[in-house]
Amino acid sequence: MSPPAVILAQLTDPHVGVVDDEAARALADAVNCVLALNLPPEAVLVSGDLAAHGKPDEYERVRELLAPLPMPVHVLAGNHDDRDLLRSYFDAPGDGDLLRYSARCGPARLVVCDTIQAGRDDGNMDAERLAWLEAELAADRETPTIVAMHHPPLLTGIKGLDAIGIPPDQRAALAEVVARNPQVKRIIGGHVHREVVDSLGGCPVLACPSTHLQAVFDLREDAGLALAPEPPGYGLHLLVDGELVSHVLPIGKWEPAPLPEA
Repeated sequence: MSPPAVILAQLTDPHVGVVDDEAARALADAVNCVLALNLPPEAVLVSGDLAAHGKPDEYERVRELLAPLPMPVHVLAGNHDDRDLLRSYFDAPGDGDLLRYSARCGPARLVVCDTIQAGRDDGNMDAERLAWLEAELAADRETPTIVAMHHPPLLTGIKGLDAIGIPPDQRAALAEVVARNPQVKRIIGGHVHREVVDSLGGCPVLACPSTHLQAVFDLREDAGLALAPEPPGYGLHLLVDGELVSHVLPIGKWEPAPLPEA
């Protein structure tokens, strides 16, 4: 068996505000966890809602907190973000008004989608956005690919979360695109502030927990949305003998076990 290739670390939904020291400390802890990995990832993705209110001073703070990472840091827009400020502070590319692009991550490819709608919390993968994704996937059908979007195309069973996800008809259309592109090994997202696993078009879908607060697990019909200080986490996506494997790891102050001597 060949050694694993650590493709991507995924941090999501830090919601950093300039007066919220807890959110900033939580993101700093997440960065330290990535730095402590025995095998560093090829890149880091922050999958949306970097800022609490989409303000310049918040992005300045996030950029400072991410600065210790020596590898490329990719960002995508969440429903609390400002696309133009993301481009300005993180040199994020984009296509027209939408922030969407592809990037090479070692032996894999990352395709970043834009699912946000101005002034709304729910997601959008309409026909135009799906056409862009299909064309982007058609450009490389051989390289193992991760598709990233802030709103993961899955259901959680939590009414308040599912009401602000991707609509059912758009999830069905996205499933058809994914099924035609077996090089897509994983769809990843954030937004729901919980670790949730589903599948779409034969491809696993993973929503990562937030680096800070998590959505309360409440399946009652009349339950509202609430966040709680449950344990934070981050995602780690790696290739093992050609297969994409995803881990969700806890965020905390820890020391990795030393590698055995050769």
